Amino acid sequence: MRRVLILAGVLAAVAVAAVPALRLRRGGDEVGPTARVERADIERIVVASGTIEPEQLVDLRPKVSGIVERFLVEAGDRVTSGQVVAEIDKETLEASVREARAIVREAEVDRGQKQVDMRRTDDLYARGVESKEALDRLHAAHEGAEARVARAHATLERLEQELAYATITAPIDGVVLRRPLDPGAAVASVAAVTGGTVLMTIADTTRMHLLGTVDENEIAQVRVGQTARIRTEAYPGEVFAGRVRKIASIGDRKENVTSFEVEVEVLAGGERLWPRMSGDADIVADVHRDALIVPEAALRYDGDAVLVDVVERASAPTLHARALRTGIQNGNRIEAVEGVAEGDEVALH
Repeated sequence: MRRVLILAGVLAAVAVAAVPALRLRRGGDEVGPTARVERADIERIVVASGTIEPEQLVDLRPKVSGIVERFLVEAGDRVTSGQVVAEIDKETLEASVREARAIVREAEVDRGQKQVDMRRTDDLYARGVESKEALDRLHAAHEGAEARVARAHATLERLEQELAYATITAPIDGVVLRRPLDPGAAVASVAAVTGGTVLMTIADTTRMHLLGTVDENEIAQVRVGQTARIRTEAYPGEVFAGRVRKIASIGDRKENVTSFEVEVEVLAGGERLWPRMSGDADIVADVHRDALIVPEAALRYDGDAVLVDVVERASAPTLHARALRTGIQNGNRIEAVEGVAEGDEVALH
């Protein structure tokens, strides 16, 4: 008998537990899963998808052509502005500088001789011994000597500058991201038609930003200064605080789709990010506080009309269709502006 009573109690408990899962009907209409209309904050999110970029990124190119004699840094090394990072073979440049200095000296000696001749002729002309034509000729020769000295000095300064350029320094504080060459490689100067050979790429990784694109349908919602939450594939589940810093003033149209570039500054934790990481910035375009929220699954559509089925449980559960005016949508949460009230029970479809 006791075993029978226990079995009956278990069956009763199962029956009670199953009540919420029963599909209630009225006139053949089923009332399945439902949800309550609640109040909560809701955000309008605009997603900018792109890559993490450093504040400064420099492709370091030599200012003089030649053969790389040595590199003083490797990829991954941190450098400071002005630090020597590479040297180009200086033998030819040093020889050119020595030659230029000799030419300067030669021109200065010639100028000095022309100056002596001119003064002597000036004295002879004053005494009526020398002609005006001879005097003019020596004055012209002296001016030519002055010009040759100036040109020799200019050549020397240029070659000395090229010699200085053979010692290559870092233009910024940062990290060497890549160094594609080895010592012995021939390199072209930045003045070459090709734009010069890239010796290494240096980036300032202390300040990072996400450079992403936003569809033209949503760009009107984005403003400079809006907060953002940056997510990356490298740190799943982790969010980096951000802020919109720049919005492109012109769109980029590809395959009949226009998008706008948006720059989102990383406010904290940027030192843990690496250039060219994939990422998304959830830009908070708007926030509605204490809004009425319904699940997206509660909505159904009749042409352009948005409807919800409100459950009435005065006696037998019945469904009443109501027109709904919606606001912000965030994922599967919809803001209800008109049509329902807090606490209303709505059917899910």
